[in-house]
Amino acid sequence: MKKAIVTGATGFIGAAFVEYLNNRDIEVLALGRREFEDISPFRRVKLRDACYLNLSMEKIANLPEFLNKTGWAVGSDCVFFNLAWGGVEKLSDLNVAAQLRNVSQSAEALEVANKIGCARFIQVGTMEEAFTEKYLELDYHRHTQYNRHVIYSISKMAARRALEVEASQLGMDFIYVLHSHVMGPDDDKDSFLQVTLQKLIRGDDLIFSSGDQYFDVISLDDCAMGYYLICQKGKPAETYWVGSGAPQRLRKYVERMYALVPSGKEMQFGLLPYNDIILDKETFSIASLTRDTGYQPTKSYEETDCELHQYLLSLTPLNTQTKESL
Repeated sequence: MKKAIVTGATGFIGAAFVEYLNNRDIEVLALGRREFEDISPFRRVKLRDACYLNLSMEKIANLPEFLNKTGWAVGSDCVFFNLAWGGVEKLSDLNVAAQLRNVSQSAEALEVANKIGCARFIQVGTMEEAFTEKYLELDYHRHTQYNRHVIYSISKMAARRALEVEASQLGMDFIYVLHSHVMGPDDDKDSFLQVTLQKLIRGDDLIFSSGDQYFDVISLDDCAMGYYLICQKGKPAETYWVGSGAPQRLRKYVERMYALVPSGKEMQFGLLPYNDIILDKETFSIASLTRDTGYQPTKSYEETDCELHQYLLSLTPLNTQTKESL
């Protein structure tokens, strides 16, 4: 791979991935739905060495026209990496129409990638698909274990199936990627572990479910590395999981975080109900990724926690709240 086209490049993971590619002398065309000046300064820095194009997925069919005008050459070894996905209020909201639009837009992106001569197309899914695989076996008349990501993950699964068929018909290399929970600075989502870390910093009460469910965490840097290795060495028609290789029960992650940032508040496990599917440790296996690409995570959970901790402390509103709580 000498070049890459990355959609969703202004996102938390997308911006980090673009920077990772640029640092390895990969020429990147980064696509995003925001004007460059409207991107957060933290992410603009990561995109500074890429060729940035303000092009939303609704207009992805216009990409060949842009290439013709600017002279950005795809070449014979360009990977199309599709990270873009959108909801109405949140990435994974319950708006069915918005989520399903992503399916058709992903298919259109594949067609465009084939038209302009990309060597392979890589689509990113979500960890929530592992839950949804089990949801689909439930009788919805009797069971209620459906989380707020279910429409999002069903749409991801629909996109995957559609792309597998279309890629086969076009004779194009297609790889599907899933990943564990990604942690790092500048995450703008209300993920459980980030919220827990904020509670520790502020000295809030610590009330949780039992935390017995298995979970897996990967650093933002290791996620970007996994993506890169898949682009370089991944095998066509494979599905890879990018993770830590060492999933643990969620309670253990909280306890390890507390050891780094003790707040003095008691950790109260089991006071909140947990009504969802329990995943097996094998769900988070990185065996095929390691086998095919040599992938091995480089950052420990503690290192990732400390990095996020320092970032959160640097935010003025949170700093103010921390001082007021002491």
